[in-house]
Amino acid sequence: MRITCPHCLERAITRTSKRPVPVFYEVYAQCANPDCGWGGKLHVEFVTTRSPSRRPNPNINIPVEPRARQALLAQLEDE
Repeated sequence: MRITCPHCLERAITRTSKRPVPVFYEVYAQCANPDCGWGGKLHVEFVTTRSPSRRPNPNINIPVEPRARQALLAQLEDE
């Protein structure tokens, strides 16, 4: 994932990140443009599933997108 500065739109560099839970990251970024100098924290969250895992973790529940759910149900009906 390429992160760009919200101010000058130049590339932002990830300095560090934390993963407090398996579906959420806190990313600390810094603008690579020395004339800008912005630094901040981003939140990255896994919010929906488009394709289910072939090795699902029973402790993780990421909802399936409605369209993907319809496609999966259609595949089950065809079998």
